[in-house]
Amino acid sequence: MKKHLILILVCISFAISTQAQQDAQYSMYMFNGLYLNPAYAGSQEVISTTALYRHQWVGVEGAPRSASFAIHSPFKRDQYALGGIVSFDKLGLDQTYSAYLSYAYRLRFKKGSKLSFGIQAGGQYYQSNLQKADLPGTPFDISFSENRSLFLPNVGFGVYFYSKKFYAGVSVPHIINMSLSEAWSTSQNRKTVAKMYNHYLFTAGGVIGRDESKVKFKPSTLVKYVAGAPVNWDITASFLFINRLWVGASYRLGLDKSGLRGNRIIGLAEFKITPQLRVGYAYDYDVDNLRSLNFGSHEIMLGYDFGFDKTRFVTPRYVSYF
Repeated sequence: MKKHLILILVCISFAISTQAQQDAQYSMYMFNGLYLNPAYAGSQEVISTTALYRHQWVGVEGAPRSASFAIHSPFKRDQYALGGIVSFDKLGLDQTYSAYLSYAYRLRFKKGSKLSFGIQAGGQYYQSNLQKADLPGTPFDISFSENRSLFLPNVGFGVYFYSKKFYAGVSVPHIINMSLSEAWSTSQNRKTVAKMYNHYLFTAGGVIGRDESKVKFKPSTLVKYVAGAPVNWDITASFLFINRLWVGASYRLGLDKSGLRGNRIIGLAEFKITPQLRVGYAYDYDVDNLRSLNFGSHEIMLGYDFGFDKTRFVTPRYVSYF
């Protein structure tokens, strides 16, 4: 069984490195908007922070682990907003550290809706600890003779429209198709060994129900396209109870040349302990061939909102749906 797990990890790592450099995909994407779209900055109208940690495929050695921390806020002249996000991803012997700053320019429409245009700039630092590889039966392999690291700068942009009960956004977090240095290649022709592809994202969601209703319905979706990888499509349905507790489920589909196929069923919840403090949890269950090889995936979220002053919290934050 252990040999099978190692083989699976090697295949996954190889597919990611040779076809598309995938960003981590969080199941609680609806509570982590800045990770997906720089135009999300300032949309909470206060200083808002969100931290997420994800442990994928529990029980599999070397399985992906991801963490991110985001902070964003409008200016006192709320036409502008700033944000920043740092993240960490680990898969097998590889680690990635990322940091981006975001800027958003927002146009206000009637009834409080806004259209935001955002840009971000930063980069990712890749580190591959190849010397730690366990190679039984192989006395020496030049491919694992030294550790490798590389920093890749990049920029991204997005557009985000939102009102009190609806949002939709499109974004490209990485515009530049950066490739890993030729120094990573051990072949004589010195070909590039991996490349970061553009990530095209679409998100949308809404809340159905009157403000005074005890139960409200919130559908949402996330579509992610990366060249060389299946299109990922998350479909989520959740319910809000007494403006404090979200409980819902998602279904993640993959779309490739063979058609639609089910990937994962996700259960999730978010609870607002106070008007400013919220916690969340998600559990992923694989419905493909990996389900018998792991104990699912776990994700936790912690968020806190800081008000500029008392006037920013005239209305309880329980009624902020996004």
